[in-house]
Amino acid sequence: MDSLQDAATPGQDGLDDGAALLEAVPDREALLDVAARIVRRVTGCDAVGIRLRQGEDYPYFVADGFAAGFVAAETSLCAKSGEDSVDPAARPVFECMCGAVIQGRVDPRLPCFTPFGSFFTGSTTRLLAQAGALPPGTRNRCNAAGYETVVLVPLRAADTTHGLLQINDRRPDRLDAPAVVRLERLATGLAILLSRQEMAAALADSEARHRAMFFSNIAIKLLIDPASGRIVDANPAACRFYGYSLEEMQRLSIWDINAAGEEATRRDMALTGDAERRFFRFRHRLAGGEVREVEVYTGPVEYLGRKLLFSIIHDVTERVRAEEARDRVEQMLRHDLRSPLAGIAGLAGHLAEGDLTDKQREIAVVIRETAAGLGDMVSRNLDLCRIEQGRYELRPQPVALAALLRRQASLAAPLARRRQAELAFGPGFREDDDGPLAAGEEGLLATAFSNLVTNALEAAPPGTAVTLSLAVEDEAAVAGVHNHGVIPAGIRGRFAAKYATSGKPGGTGLGAYIARTIARLHGGELHWETDETAGTHIRVRLPLYRDSSGSPAA
Repeated sequence: MDSLQDAATPGQDGLDDGAALLEAVPDREALLDVAARIVRRVTGCDAVGIRLRQGEDYPYFVADGFAAGFVAAETSLCAKSGEDSVDPAARPVFECMCGAVIQGRVDPRLPCFTPFGSFFTGSTTRLLAQAGALPPGTRNRCNAAGYETVVLVPLRAADTTHGLLQINDRRPDRLDAPAVVRLERLATGLAILLSRQEMAAALADSEARHRAMFFSNIAIKLLIDPASGRIVDANPAACRFYGYSLEEMQRLSIWDINAAGEEATRRDMALTGDAERRFFRFRHRLAGGEVREVEVYTGPVEYLGRKLLFSIIHDVTERVRAEEARDRVEQMLRHDLRSPLAGIAGLAGHLAEGDLTDKQREIAVVIRETAAGLGDMVSRNLDLCRIEQGRYELRPQPVALAALLRRQASLAAPLARRRQAELAFGPGFREDDDGPLAAGEEGLLATAFSNLVTNALEAAPPGTAVTLSLAVEDEAAVAGVHNHGVIPAGIRGRFAAKYATSGKPGGTGLGAYIARTIARLHGGELHWETDETAGTHIRVRLPLYRDSSGSPAA
């Protein structure tokens, strides 16, 4: 008989006892091995197999009593190829009756399926003789291997199918309906145990990853209870930084080290709960009493069932001190140096306009221009500092590039004579035209081109020319500076990097860097090309100044 109601087999009371026994086996491999042995011993069947999910397939994890060739041929359930190998959701469609049971492609109205979703037959030979009794994709290897009794029970818990329990015997009608029900109870218990093991393994893996992340890192890290403020955990870097042992850290509250105190610290911690803030600047007190400036990145985490705050602390004390020193230097330059220079220039101007000899007037003019030049240089250096720090607010105005470059050439004329080089005006310069109007600040652009022209003259071989050019390309103003020298090979790739210099006496490596920094502030760029034949071409692209209609201004 092939129906569960008519089949018959000896009693199976040992299966229920076996299910209770399995709870005492903690290891998955041992658990499945014990389960297979219990089922085989109690049922008296020839072979018991257990499939487990592995990726997208369900290969055999245990195969007790099956021939090696049978296992090798049957272990994979994934269809090898063809348009029916995946379903509309691109998931693999499993072959064989094992695959149909795992994926729930069963019809409980048929006598070979149970309401639980298991497959059962007391005779594969009789079943195969019935037309349409099996779903498509059945491989029928069990029958080909001589197995008559076959039971396939899904290992299912909480709507998750972990695998399949398979019982085969070459004798017909070895199991009956009550036996299959007991096997289903055993399979459910086994699936629950597998679920627990998977959850425990996932939790252990999560904890291991947390501890690896938390402890195997040089960054200072704390876990804080947001309710009590207690420091729950601290990594070795935190213990070294604060000067406490781990046990001492865990006896502290966060406001014991935060100089802001409990009230302010609680208020800031409350902001992290609603994701209002993740970044803070604090002053933290070390065990020895020293106070350090820190930046803290913090946010909520769930660890071992507790909602905590995970904080990463960066010691920025040296940076803060450097910023304070920079501010003091800026203050000194702005008031203690620039103001006296302005006074010297003003007094020298008054002297030059007075009753002086020609020689005295010449000296007064030199004093005035030198003091004014030093004052401009101080202003430009202050501007450069603000540009580098992202604190400079550009106020673009129309800048006539031809006129600006002519002035720079005039100022550089004495250097050109000393270098025995000629300053020439190439394409884009006409007597009656100031060239394209760039959108920028004239003082900054004058600094940029002053550096580029000076660099070009210092690099030009004696008897050659430094040529300035202008053009409009792709709605941008392009100013060019060309000389017949070659950028040294050692710095070609970083020519415009800060402090990039090679062999030039007194060179600071700042000229091209300053020019590119200013160009980028204006939304432009500096490019260079150099070789032994053509020399060095520097091209500075700048945005064109546009009138109120958005059109480039003439």
